[in-house]
Amino acid sequence: MSKTQLKKVLATMTAPQIADLVVELYEARPEAKEYLDFFVKPDIDAKLEKARSAIRKEASRTSRGYSKMRSTRIKRFIKDIASLNPGDEPVCEIMTFAVETAARIGSDTWIKEVTQKAMARLLHDTLVMANHAGLLDIYLERIQSAVADMKSPIYRKNYFKELLADTIALTLDEL
Repeated sequence: MSKTQLKKVLATMTAPQIADLVVELYEARPEAKEYLDFFVKPDIDAKLEKARSAIRKEASRTSRGYSKMRSTRIKRFIKDIASLNPGDEPVCEIMTFAVETAARIGSDTWIKEVTQKAMARLLHDTLVMANHAGLLDIYLERIQSAVADMKSPIYRKNYFKELLADTIALTLDEL
Protein backbone atom coordinates (compact mmCIF):
# COMPACT_ATOMS: atom_id res chain seq x y z
CA MET A 1 0.00 0.00 0.00
CA SER A 2 1.27 3.46 -0.83
CA LYS A 3 0.94 6.61 1.26
CA THR A 4 -1.56 7.97 -1.25
CA GLN A 5 -3.82 4.95 -0.83
CA LEU A 6 -3.51 5.19 2.96
CA LYS A 7 -4.43 8.88 2.88
CA LYS A 8 -7.50 8.10 0.75
CA VAL A 9 -8.66 5.42 3.18
CA LEU A 10 -8.04 7.66 6.20
CA ALA A 11 -9.98 10.49 4.53
CA THR A 12 -13.06 8.25 4.39
CA MET A 13 -12.82 7.35 8.09
CA THR A 14 -14.33 9.27 10.99
CA ALA A 15 -12.25 10.64 13.86
CA PRO A 16 -13.28 7.84 16.30
CA GLN A 17 -12.41 5.20 13.66
CA ILE A 18 -8.96 6.75 13.18
CA ALA A 19 -8.47 6.89 16.95
CA ASP A 20 -9.37 3.17 17.22
CA LEU A 21 -6.96 2.37 14.39
CA VAL A 22 -4.12 4.22 16.15
CA VAL A 23 -4.83 2.41 19.42
CA GLU A 24 -4.85 -0.96 17.62
CA LEU A 25 -1.57 -0.06 15.92
CA TYR A 26 -0.13 0.97 19.30
CA GLU A 27 -1.02 -2.42 20.76
CA ALA A 28 0.07 -4.45 17.72
CA ARG A 29 3.57 -3.18 16.92
CA PRO A 30 6.44 -2.33 19.30
CA GLU A 31 7.88 0.15 16.78
CA ALA A 32 4.56 2.00 16.60
CA LYS A 33 4.32 1.97 20.40
CA GLU A 34 7.78 3.52 20.71
CA TYR A 35 7.00 6.17 18.07
CA LEU A 36 3.64 7.09 19.61
CA ASP A 37 5.13 7.17 23.13
CA PHE A 38 7.74 9.62 21.87
CA PHE A 39 5.02 11.60 20.06
CA VAL A 40 3.02 11.95 23.28
CA LYS A 41 6.01 12.53 25.59
CA PRO A 42 9.09 13.58 23.59
CA ASP A 43 12.06 12.83 25.88
CA ILE A 44 14.96 12.83 23.44
CA ASP A 45 17.57 12.77 26.21
CA ALA A 46 16.32 9.40 27.45
CA LYS A 47 16.25 8.03 23.90
CA LEU A 48 19.79 9.30 23.25
CA GLU A 49 21.08 7.74 26.47
CA LYS A 50 19.45 4.43 25.57
CA ALA A 51 21.08 4.56 22.12
CA ARG A 52 24.46 5.51 23.61
CA SER A 53 24.27 2.57 25.98
CA ALA A 54 23.41 0.21 23.14
CA ILE A 55 26.28 1.55 21.00
CA ARG A 56 28.73 1.17 23.90
CA LYS A 57 27.58 -2.38 24.46
CA GLU A 58 27.87 -3.26 20.76
CA ALA A 59 31.29 -1.63 20.44
CA SER A 60 32.64 -3.48 23.46
CA ARG A 61 31.99 -6.91 21.92
CA THR A 62 35.36 -8.67 21.63
CA SER A 63 36.76 -12.11 21.09
CA ARG A 64 40.40 -12.95 21.75
CA GLY A 65 41.45 -9.33 21.69
CA TYR A 66 39.67 -8.54 18.43
CA SER A 67 36.64 -6.31 18.11
CA LYS A 68 33.39 -7.99 17.10
CA MET A 69 31.58 -4.68 16.67
CA ARG A 70 28.84 -4.83 14.02
CA SER A 71 28.40 -1.62 12.08
CA THR A 72 24.92 -2.66 10.96
CA ARG A 73 23.71 -2.72 14.55
CA ILE A 74 25.24 0.68 15.28
CA LYS A 75 23.59 2.13 12.18
CA ARG A 76 20.28 0.65 13.31
CA PHE A 77 20.55 2.45 16.67
CA ILE A 78 21.19 5.69 14.80
CA LYS A 79 18.27 5.02 12.46
CA ASP A 80 16.00 4.39 15.45
CA ILE A 81 16.77 7.87 16.75
CA ALA A 82 16.40 9.46 13.30
CA SER A 83 13.04 7.76 12.74
CA LEU A 84 11.59 9.70 15.68
CA ASN A 85 12.20 12.97 13.75
CA PRO A 86 13.78 14.77 16.74
CA GLY A 87 15.66 17.27 14.55
CA ASP A 88 19.19 17.42 13.19
CA GLU A 89 21.09 18.04 16.43
CA PRO A 90 20.16 14.81 18.26
CA VAL A 91 20.84 12.75 15.12
CA CYS A 92 24.24 14.42 14.65
CA GLU A 93 24.95 13.85 18.33
CA ILE A 94 24.33 10.11 18.21
CA MET A 95 26.24 9.75 14.94
CA THR A 96 29.21 11.62 16.42
CA PHE A 97 29.05 9.49 19.55
CA ALA A 98 29.17 6.34 17.41
CA VAL A 99 32.24 7.59 15.53
CA GLU A 100 33.96 8.60 18.79
CA THR A 101 33.23 5.19 20.28
CA ALA A 102 34.57 3.39 17.20
CA ALA A 103 37.72 5.52 17.34
CA ARG A 104 38.22 4.68 21.01
CA ILE A 105 37.75 0.96 20.37
CA GLY A 106 39.93 1.07 17.24
CA SER A 107 42.68 2.66 19.26
CA ASP A 108 43.04 -0.37 21.53
CA THR A 109 41.84 -3.35 19.50
CA TRP A 110 41.93 -4.56 15.94
CA ILE A 111 38.73 -3.97 13.95
CA LYS A 112 37.81 -5.83 10.78
CA GLU A 113 38.54 -3.94 7.56
CA VAL A 114 34.87 -4.05 6.55
CA THR A 115 33.84 -2.47 9.84
CA GLN A 116 36.58 0.15 9.51
CA LYS A 117 35.25 1.15 6.09
CA ALA A 118 31.69 1.25 7.40
CA MET A 119 32.76 3.53 10.26
CA ALA A 120 34.58 5.77 7.76
CA ARG A 121 31.34 6.03 5.73
CA LEU A 122 29.47 6.86 8.94
CA LEU A 123 32.06 9.55 9.68
CA HIS A 124 31.56 11.01 6.18
CA ASP A 125 27.77 10.95 6.60
CA THR A 126 28.08 12.59 10.02
CA LEU A 127 30.17 15.45 8.68
CA VAL A 128 27.85 15.97 5.70
CA MET A 129 24.77 16.00 7.94
CA ALA A 130 26.40 18.34 10.48
CA ASN A 131 27.36 20.70 7.66
CA HIS A 132 23.82 20.60 6.26
CA ALA A 133 22.42 21.38 9.74
CA GLY A 134 24.92 24.19 10.36
CA LEU A 135 26.52 22.29 13.26
CA LEU A 136 29.81 21.34 11.62
CA ASP A 137 31.96 23.49 13.94
CA ILE A 138 30.68 21.70 17.03
CA TYR A 139 30.91 18.12 15.81
CA LEU A 140 34.05 18.46 13.67
CA GLU A 141 36.08 19.46 16.71
CA ARG A 142 34.88 16.43 18.68
CA ILE A 143 35.56 14.03 15.81
CA GLN A 144 39.01 15.44 15.07
CA SER A 145 39.87 15.18 18.76
CA ALA A 146 38.72 11.54 18.91
CA VAL A 147 40.81 10.63 15.85
CA ALA A 148 43.85 12.54 17.10
CA ASP A 149 43.65 10.76 20.48
CA MET A 150 43.80 7.32 18.86
CA LYS A 151 46.94 5.39 19.76
CA SER A 152 49.42 4.48 17.05
CA PRO A 153 52.37 2.78 18.74
CA ILE A 154 55.72 2.42 17.03
CA TYR A 155 55.42 -1.35 16.68
CA ARG A 156 51.96 -1.24 15.08
CA LYS A 157 50.71 1.24 12.55
CA ASN A 158 47.08 2.16 13.12
CA TYR A 159 45.48 2.01 9.67
CA PHE A 160 42.06 2.77 11.13
CA LYS A 161 43.36 6.10 12.45
CA GLU A 162 44.76 6.92 9.01
CA LEU A 163 41.48 5.94 7.33
CA LEU A 164 39.45 8.19 9.64
CA ALA A 165 41.89 11.10 9.24
CA ASP A 166 41.82 10.72 5.44
CA THR A 167 38.01 10.56 5.49
CA ILE A 168 37.85 13.81 7.46
CA ALA A 169 40.21 15.54 5.03
CA LEU A 170 38.39 14.28 1.92
CA THR A 171 34.97 15.16 3.28
CA LEU A 172 36.05 18.67 4.24
CA ASP A 173 37.47 19.14 0.74
CA GLU A 174 34.08 18.16 -0.72
CA LEU A 175 32.21 20.54 1.54
